[in-house]
Amino acid sequence: MLHAAPCSLRVMEPLQAKWCAHFTTFAFDLPGFGLSEMPDAPDLSTADLADTIAAAIRLLGLSQVMLYGRHTGAGVCVEIARRHPDLCSFVLTDGFPVFANPYSEERLAEYLTPIVPTWDGGHLTWTWFRYREQHIFWPWDRPLKAHRADTDLPDLDFLYRGATELLTASETYVKVYASAFRHPGLAVIESVSVPVVYGNRPGDSQYKTVPLYPKSSRVQVFSRDHDAAAREELAVLLENAPDTTVPAHRQPCLPDRKSWRDYIDTSKGAVYFRAEGMGGSGMPTLFLPDLPGSIDLHLEELLALAEQGPVIAIEPWGNGQSVLPADETVSIELWAEQMCETLALLGIGRVRLHAHGTSAAIALELAHLAPELVGEVTLRSPPVIEMDDPAAFARDYAPDITPEWAGGNFLKLWHHLRDQELWWPWNQRTIANARKTDPRIEPSVLHRRAVVLLRQPSHYRDIWRVVLSYPLSDRLKALDMPCKIVSDPGDLFAQAAERAALLSGAATQL
Repeated sequence: MLHAAPCSLRVMEPLQAKWCAHFTTFAFDLPGFGLSEMPDAPDLSTADLADTIAAAIRLLGLSQVMLYGRHTGAGVCVEIARRHPDLCSFVLTDGFPVFANPYSEERLAEYLTPIVPTWDGGHLTWTWFRYREQHIFWPWDRPLKAHRADTDLPDLDFLYRGATELLTASETYVKVYASAFRHPGLAVIESVSVPVVYGNRPGDSQYKTVPLYPKSSRVQVFSRDHDAAAREELAVLLENAPDTTVPAHRQPCLPDRKSWRDYIDTSKGAVYFRAEGMGGSGMPTLFLPDLPGSIDLHLEELLALAEQGPVIAIEPWGNGQSVLPADETVSIELWAEQMCETLALLGIGRVRLHAHGTSAAIALELAHLAPELVGEVTLRSPPVIEMDDPAAFARDYAPDITPEWAGGNFLKLWHHLRDQELWWPWNQRTIANARKTDPRIEPSVLHRRAVVLLRQPSHYRDIWRVVLSYPLSDRLKALDMPCKIVSDPGDLFAQAAERAALLSGAATQL
């Protein structure tokens, strides 16, 4: 299953939920989107994307698969069938890219506007309205009656997901998306030997291209309603399903290769992790990221730690790529239990803990919950801060960045991140509260952090409340194992490092 640009495999999740009773479904991030990296190709083509996905299918040990794709993904599916017919038995497309009048390079440059981070965060709201607009007008930059889309505007969650995925791919989307417009489209149909059904739906931007298909093509019009269309597409797939077996799913095992990214299934849901420096000797380090945040924001730190031995970085639920399980709320206890189970599933026993910033709460809770797993603890600038009213401080510290139709949540986050670099606390904007270090407010730096934090916006404020409410001082005093406090002047809680060191006689400030 291959998605349209500029999105990710996440848009296939609703269909996977509907079809998984009949098939094992594999959804891929197209190269340059989601967690997939860009191919090393100077002028990226649909054929390049097809070859990359074909290689991934082979690595999974799959063959004779059915392929399903939307728009850009549909073009890639057809190209896989054309170039790698041994891999697939059938293709179903939803809006195969067809352009009666090919786009010139000048027109592509107009349509595929680069997303460049700006100091005020305006590029975030621009992207929100850019993605929203393409569901109102086609093309999006021709807001005229003649170009009004024949469809309802999608709901807020759908638009928000698409906009944030576009932001995630801000540096790569132009190159990948452009490949769909340059693809020959109908000209390749006669050279595809694998059976293909070219599906289209009223209301879709490609529906008007139905009369352009060669008479030899199998074209099918599905319902305008998405649920009805999903049922009709399923019927087509069932009619053409091959009699094949699927290799059993295997939990990841940590290889000897130096770097590794993957998900692992736990009793409550999937967990995203990274491994660096694998194959090295000594007790592995469990790295916990600053919260709210992501392990992907700490790659430089992970690589530095990996010079001393293996490092496993586990992303706490509700942050980044680790989606909070249904019916769960973020809590330090939940995260500590998550770490225990994930380490066990990865076959890792005793670890050194290295916690950046607010994740000190998880580290100390884990040391309290399962001391047999922890050899030593290193806390980088833990938030051991003195507050007149700790409960009120934790409750009011972060803004609510729940998605809004007007896009205001994007700017709330941007200026929260920026002002944290300028004042402490960030919402007391006086000269007396000005931070004394050079602010890390380069637009590219803030953009990278914002994109990660926007992924699960409904948890942002709760995560801050939970980590700042944790009795860090009491846990630190009671810690009965080797502990180091390390700090960098630019850390948000660098001013608390000295106090943290004094609270624990075992701690050494570096």
